[in-house]
Amino acid sequence: MKKILNQLIIYSMSVLLMTGCWDQELLKESKLIFGIGYDYENNNEIRTTFTVRNLGIPVSQGGSYSNRIISTVGSSPRDTRLNMDRIISKQVTSSKLQLLLLGNEVAQQNIEHIFDIMYRDPKSPLDARVAVVDGRAEDMFKIDQIEDTLVTEFMANLIKGAENKTEAPRMTVEKTFRYSHDVGQDYALPYLRYSEEQGSPKIDGLALFHHLKYTGINLPPMDGTLLMLMSNQKSKKANIVEDLGENSNKGYLTGSVTINVRNAKSDIAYSFHNNKLTKAVINLDIKGNIEEYPQNHLFKESQVKGIADELSEKLTKRGNAVLAKLQEANCDYLGIGRDLNAYHHEAWHPKEWDKEFSGLTLEANVKVEISETGIIK
Repeated sequence: MKKILNQLIIYSMSVLLMTGCWDQELLKESKLIFGIGYDYENNNEIRTTFTVRNLGIPVSQGGSYSNRIISTVGSSPRDTRLNMDRIISKQVTSSKLQLLLLGNEVAQQNIEHIFDIMYRDPKSPLDARVAVVDGRAEDMFKIDQIEDTLVTEFMANLIKGAENKTEAPRMTVEKTFRYSHDVGQDYALPYLRYSEEQGSPKIDGLALFHHLKYTGINLPPMDGTLLMLMSNQKSKKANIVEDLGENSNKGYLTGSVTINVRNAKSDIAYSFHNNKLTKAVINLDIKGNIEEYPQNHLFKESQVKGIADELSEKLTKRGNAVLAKLQEANCDYLGIGRDLNAYHHEAWHPKEWDKEFSGLTLEANVKVEISETGIIK
């Protein structure tokens, strides 16, 4: 009995000494920001567009959610946030932020001052997706709703879908900050464009960045997939569609073949002269299945090998074109500088790397192996 009494006293004292939550934020007292977009205004001012969620009656109880689109102008992102706070009835928090959009003009400047407010706030979600917009970010958010889906969720899911299909890397606020300050590694962000035909935003490839600035050079979705395969970033699924010109005049509407990439492995072979990198060859091995090829049933192994050889040739040519664009943008997406720093330090010259990268001889070498054709025999 005495032992039980002592335990109760200890437990009671422990409860009294426990601290409470001094920094709690109750949802009922807050307005949640789900999306933010940045654009430049005249007189060197920033326009920030916020999508603020109106919670209302929960969906589980028959209600529906809606957004309030608020756009304010200020001298900095923090100034625009303060201006927004003055017109919102409750405390505003970005703890549930899903998407951050950069207008085309903003992205081509130093974006560090745009992200500064995110890095300094411990409650900012560093896993929010980041993308570049063709035009102004404000216009994307003003769409407000695509059928039954709010536009912020629509664009965030669009980007996540591109990530799963190896059409876009998983670029968050945290990754953007890390890569933009890495001398030996550049990056690319999903590029969003409004489709007049569909009446909604769409993924239109990758926007290439060099350090803190968008270079103004894009890769279309298929080239983006090939670039990610060359950098060993295959996601859950990856498809390659390539035109086989020799069959285009045989009465078919299309002369293309679609490959589902099952495995892809890439490595880089370096050549040096006088402790200076002179050439980098990116060797990419692709193993996949034919998902679509209307021109032939491919019962013969020789036919399959012929298509694999033609694909290897065409993808090698496309890969070299992608590498040429990387050098035009001075975008070291493949992290060649990081490799030099780690494994060939005597050839690593960080202060001269920008000039050295653009002058390198980059070469792609793609080899395709087809393991299945999808034909019942």
